[in-house]
Amino acid sequence: AVVSTQSTVIDAIPTEDNNLIRIGHSIPSSDFLKLWRNYDQDHSGFLEIKELLLLVRDFAQLVGENVEEDDLSASLTQLMGEFDINKDGRLELEELSHIMSVEDNFMKTFCNRQYLTRKDFDQIFAHYDTDNTGYLDKEEVMALLNDILKFHETKDTHIPIPVLKEVYKEVMRACDTDNSNTIQKCELALLLTSV
Repeated sequence: AVVSTQSTVIDAIPTEDNNLIRIGHSIPSSDFLKLWRNYDQDHSGFLEIKELLLLVRDFAQLVGENVEEDDLSASLTQLMGEFDINKDGRLELEELSHIMSVEDNFMKTFCNRQYLTRKDFDQIFAHYDTDNTGYLDKEEVMALLNDILKFHETKDTHIPIPVLKEVYKEVMRACDTDNSNTIQKCELALLLTSV
């Protein structure tokens, strides 16, 4: 069986503990970016064939499929045929987002407001603090920035990873006042006013 169907793929995200776990119907953008970073092992901004093979193999294992190498190659060929939009033999972030059900842009609710209430602020922080640590780590900050930047684009697409990394560096320089490489709740206001 081909494991590259959306109904199979949307049930998984990487974690540090077991690499893949099941989740609900759509992946929060922060988890989608964690999944991307897990499989884009060379940080090229693309998932090349060897990285895609790992992705397909992990998804097959997730659903309890014992996949032979030939079947794995067939699954990858089908996946690339359907989702490699520009036919360059690798997947970009936007192309992978077509395979998975990534949640709607959470920041759409807030980006047109002239000011944020304390409740809005708390909702934003809670939404992006997906691991409930009390701070936003790199992936969580990048997911927030991606959603903010997507809102300002003419079409709702994922921002290219190199662009997102540059924006992240600038935001961290301006907003990470305690140099913790995270965004604390008190630093979120600086972040939201700087982008």
